[in-house]
Amino acid sequence: MSKMIDVLEHNLVQNFSNALLHSTEALSEQLHQGILNASDSALKEAVVAFFHRMSTDEAAQALEIPAERIANLQQGIALKDEQTLADTLKVVTLCLAMETHVLDQVEVSDCLQDYPI
Repeated sequence: MSKMIDVLEHNLVQNFSNALLHSTEALSEQLHQGILNASDSALKEAVVAFFHRMSTDEAAQALEIPAERIANLQQGIALKDEQTLADTLKVVTLCLAMETHVLDQVEVSDCLQDYPI
């Protein structure tokens, strides 16, 4: 199964954890450019593989993407189009966060412990 860390540039993936925790605006622009520079077929394969590992309902809720747009992402349709790029960026970010285990490094305040993350 294809992974997002294999699709994007090595340097971008290597700096992902640090950038996510410290400079999200710059990271967003780097990921945006990384998506546009990525091979269409490799990106599609990684996104489709991601949705095989995660339920549609969980993905839609976690990424705050409506179900009809999730369906297009699941099929790898128009991942780089202007209308869908923001959704693709959310999927790529979550993929990288899961694949690099960066979510394990995020500290959650005690007052938020009872809220689902």
